[in-house]
Amino acid sequence: MKFVVGLTGLYCAGKNEAAQVFGEAGFREIDVDALGHEVLEEKKIEILEKFGPGILSSSGQIDRKRLGNLVFKNQNALEQLERIVHPPMVARVKQIIASEETPVVINAALLHKMKLDSLCTRIVIIRAPLLERINRCMDRDGLDVFSTLYRILSQRKLIPQSSLHRADTVVVDNRGTRGELRAKILELIRRWTEEMGLVWNRTKLS
Repeated sequence: MKFVVGLTGLYCAGKNEAAQVFGEAGFREIDVDALGHEVLEEKKIEILEKFGPGILSSSGQIDRKRLGNLVFKNQNALEQLERIVHPPMVARVKQIIASEETPVVINAALLHKMKLDSLCTRIVIIRAPLLERINRCMDRDGLDVFSTLYRILSQRKLIPQSSLHRADTVVVDNRGTRGELRAKILELIRRWTEEMGLVWNRTKLS
């Protein structure tokens, strides 16, 4: 049976650190954000027709920061962009899952919005207190407090509350150190391995 974990969390909650642990344990990570980078270039002409040349960098590539500044403050523009890029991204996720024999982890902030949760055997939601997320955002991305708060607030409806009551969803609290988060993720993997009799080439599970 194909074992697929959906991994999600709000901005700077720690899902990328969790994804790294899954990868070390032998899971194939599907980084949906990275797929989005690829699709942006593949759909470059269509995106330029919608949003104009102002989103290009000096080298002629789509500048994700400029595009982000445009769409995240305009719901209609965001929906237009998502209609262009989400279908090929979802198709690519499905292709990767179908080709893999090892367990897969889908690393996606938009897991539920893109309906990728329907592909998952288990779902892990990484959570962290707001103040910790703000500090992490400012340290990691060099943003001021207002830009950080805007990004955080713009994501507040990405994870539907109903998903928290599903039997296959686990919420992981990431208010501590990276080591503590790592231990929690490894414990989940061990439990699932025993419950489902999973066997694959695990490179690191300790």
